[in-house]
Amino acid sequence: MFRKKPNIKPLSPVRSSDRRKLLASILSQFNIPTDTLPSEKKDVIVPTDIQAAKFVAHSTGETGIIYVGEEGSKPLWLRLNEETLIPTVFTLWKCPFLLPIVQTWNPVIEKLRNGADLMLPGLIPPFPVTLKIGSIVAIASAERPSVPLAVGICNIDLGTITQVQGRHGKAILIIQCYGDELPFRGKVSVPLKLDLHIPKLEEKNAPTSDSENGEVEKIAKSIANLDIAPDGNATSESQVTAVPADMEGTDGEIEKTELQGKPVEPVREGLSTEEVDEAFRMALLSTIHDSRTGTALEFPQASSTFISAHLLKHLPSSYSSAQLKQTSWKKAARFLKAMEKEGLVKVKEKGGEVTIMGIAGLDNIAVKDFRSFKTAGSRKANNDSKTPDRSHGDVPAGKLVIREYYQIKDKGKAIAEAVGKRSSDYYSLAELRTILLEYIAKEKLVNEKNPREIMLNPVLAGIITTSPKPRTLLREDLIDRFREMSSPYYRIVREGEDERGIKLLRGTPPKIQILIAIKQGHKITRITNLETYKVDVHGLANEMRTECASSTTVNKSVEGTSGSGQGKLEIQVQGPQSKTAVDLLERHGLKKTWIEVKDTTKKSK
Repeated sequence: MFRKKPNIKPLSPVRSSDRRKLLASILSQFNIPTDTLPSEKKDVIVPTDIQAAKFVAHSTGETGIIYVGEEGSKPLWLRLNEETLIPTVFTLWKCPFLLPIVQTWNPVIEKLRNGADLMLPGLIPPFPVTLKIGSIVAIASAERPSVPLAVGICNIDLGTITQVQGRHGKAILIIQCYGDELPFRGKVSVPLKLDLHIPKLEEKNAPTSDSENGEVEKIAKSIANLDIAPDGNATSESQVTAVPADMEGTDGEIEKTELQGKPVEPVREGLSTEEVDEAFRMALLSTIHDSRTGTALEFPQASSTFISAHLLKHLPSSYSSAQLKQTSWKKAARFLKAMEKEGLVKVKEKGGEVTIMGIAGLDNIAVKDFRSFKTAGSRKANNDSKTPDRSHGDVPAGKLVIREYYQIKDKGKAIAEAVGKRSSDYYSLAELRTILLEYIAKEKLVNEKNPREIMLNPVLAGIITTSPKPRTLLREDLIDRFREMSSPYYRIVREGEDERGIKLLRGTPPKIQILIAIKQGHKITRITNLETYKVDVHGLANEMRTECASSTTVNKSVEGTSGSGQGKLEIQVQGPQSKTAVDLLERHGLKKTWIEVKDTTKKSK
């Protein structure tokens, strides 16, 4: 269903009363006992921060409502009609007891990710007898039979089938699969094994025996002897680990930096060494991505400095206490050499010291496919921002969002008029695509032998500028041509802001330019194009002056390309202050991808 990315409308919070109704509907639909289910598990099924939005699946054209949790990062539920609710695999990993599970072979899972439905010969019997046509079912691989990797709806009565050899037909219509185009943010680790039993309230609130009380006292004493803050969630002594004497000082400065003043913390319960390995690899990718798209790192750089000052800050927020000693590499040198084999870093070893000579570029496949996530450094920044800040004035609430629109021009007007649309209106990319697809369907231009191929009639041929003009064109290529011949417009708004009164600006939004240059023998930082992004230039200049403790002025810009009609101003700050400028702009709701940093003081090689 999500072979292509769906068109999702803006998310809005679900009211408490609607959240309770949603939870009641889910528990009723899946026959989950309400009275005995622990409240914390109910909060996992329907979190308190759940949000909802309408969506359109481009692959099938189906519409519905998507429910998202974890601060808008994970899709949790899909409502495809007024009643039926379908959990995503992210929900099932935390609540696998919601659906019956059937098994398939691992290569079949790859086909499901590409949009295929599950055929009967691809299943592994036996099947739960309760599965009938219309039943919602989870699909797992034979390698991890308790871990759902896809969710679908039965197309046949699976409960009556005992063998699949010699049978044919679609058994399950796939709704969602791990790795498809249903968008999510952050790092996701597939569990190795899950408990399929429904948790019960009695197990948690069972009376505590005298022997158990004695164990609790022992744990409390052991925590006190370690002189660390006790973890309120600890349930056994094994959750607190001291540093073995033979492990101290075995890996240069970085180990001393990590271990000074605190013991090695155990890996969070349920996480394997492989998952901690992946967390450090993701931290390295995040560090590389930030360096290539924001403030560049300088090399060569000592491994201890690189890890303590950059890598640890880019760990996923749920792994913020993880350390290299908890990985399979154990030491910084081994980790960096392993990453060098993957082409992510370039290192040099001399006299037992490892120095980082460079990092991968944006053309690296792993860096190119990287998706940003909430890091340990960003979580710390968020916690720090809760305390009163003496150095900053009022920062606008809400992140900025760029809304892109198109106006149909020239020969494309005939396409819009044919489906009853006005060419003078402004359309989003999704709406532009819909107009073209409606026209193709109306004129019956789809090639029956190859549905991805569109036959070009004189109207469609009119939007092709190349010569000689082809007789057919792939659907996606035709959509790109239609978009390219339409005039682009944009407006920049803050989340929650009514955009109807904001003027549309022609073209594409220019990036904010941060330029480090030489002026009268000294380095300065110039920042332009701020007005386009609703930034108070004079207010930001005051913040830069305080943060950098440097002379700061606001002047008319020669190079600015502001399209807001508010004039062109630039901020000049003494010294190379690009990192501080990027951090402040992010605090004002801007994304790093909207900012371009150039350093003209560095000699080109």
